[in-house]
Amino acid sequence: MFARPSPSHELFRVLGAAFIGLLVWFFRKDLPDILAVLKNINPFFFGIAVVLNVLVLAVISVRLKKIFSVQGLHLKLGEAIYLTFIGSFFNNFLPTSVGGDLVKAYYATKKSTRKLESFSAVFFDRFFGFLSIGILAFLGVLFLNKDIKDTNLLWGSALFSAIVLSAFIFFLNKRLTKKLFARLLDLPVFREGSKLRKLYNALNTYKEHKIIIAQLIGISLLAQLIAVVAIYIIIKSLSQEIPFLTLFLIIPLVSVASMMPSINGLGVREGAFVYFLTEFISRESAVAVSILYLAIILIMSFIGGILYLFSGKLYKHALRR
Repeated sequence: MFARPSPSHELFRVLGAAFIGLLVWFFRKDLPDILAVLKNINPFFFGIAVVLNVLVLAVISVRLKKIFSVQGLHLKLGEAIYLTFIGSFFNNFLPTSVGGDLVKAYYATKKSTRKLESFSAVFFDRFFGFLSIGILAFLGVLFLNKDIKDTNLLWGSALFSAIVLSAFIFFLNKRLTKKLFARLLDLPVFREGSKLRKLYNALNTYKEHKIIIAQLIGISLLAQLIAVVAIYIIIKSLSQEIPFLTLFLIIPLVSVASMMPSINGLGVREGAFVYFLTEFISRESAVAVSILYLAIILIMSFIGGILYLFSGKLYKHALRR
């Protein structure tokens, strides 16, 4: 499927490695303290965090299954879980932390000839993930605006939530979207039957399913809440304390940082963790949290890799059948 890494792919690898190298150099004097913090980790708490992250991917799989059903593409829950885990595996080889979405879309097209609908479904899966993160950021700004000293954290979360929630309102407003796309739809490339017109129609299909949209928002919020709890437990595993609701501000910005040019957010995500957490916990503990979260991501990726290697043939056979 992926024959050879492209120059841009290699560039992202270099950027990620450079950022990790920069972090190591910046904290080189703190390495003994960081190692001491990691040695004192509570393995039971860390194990709970790992299980919670598996649960997050399972919940996301339910969302993916429901999104595909809107397009008339019916996945079994096991197939949705398979796509979600192999997506996490391929995130390690593709640019940014959303590269695995392309792989999910690619394998989803094997189940149906409606390729554009499959890609639109994966797009909306990511969209609802962003929406839930934006809602968390909004709640954080709403309830914690007087308790946060770091204005960058406060305004960054406010800006992110405003952009995401505005995009969602725009998505639901039929009249507004019709006005904005009226001229585009008259262009030859958007003629009836064209791929762009089919993609536009596929994206608009979701507006007719308000109940499903509400369900998708609820599922997405559940997944994000579990993810926040997992990070909170990671922090607790290092015997550190942080207000739980504060993570509603931090996690959205870390998620945005992981979208920057890199491989699976490598480097930039860890830097964001350290930058925002050091207001609440020690610097070496913040670095340790970023390392432990990276370890969990790699564990999820390993599970995805195992599924891809040993279940791939069975899955492909089922799709062909």
